[in-house]
Amino acid sequence: MARLELSIRAKKELEMMDSITPSLITGWLKRHVIPLKDPKDIGTSLGGTKRWQYRIGDYRVLTRITEKKAVILAITHGHELPSQSSWMRANPPIDVSL
Repeated sequence: MARLELSIRAKKELEMMDSITPSLITGWLKRHVIPLKDPKDIGTSLGGTKRWQYRIGDYRVLTRITEKKAVILAITHGHELPSQSSWMRANPPIDVSL
């Protein structure tokens, strides 16, 4: 089973959304990513083996995946990705686990 953690940025992005969207995003991740032995079985690679993206409706959940752990770095709406320097840090501060 994979373990999901939120970066401080991702937690702030969830807090800025309406009241329903965060529960839809976290619920989808709990149902589809956590039960997997390898979180890379679904989603899309963002170049390399550690950066991964999950599409949930109009949202993109950008993650860094290590052994049995996926750290949610950012959550974006629409097709635009944030600049790489703003979310692809090697060691983002971690706030909470899902």
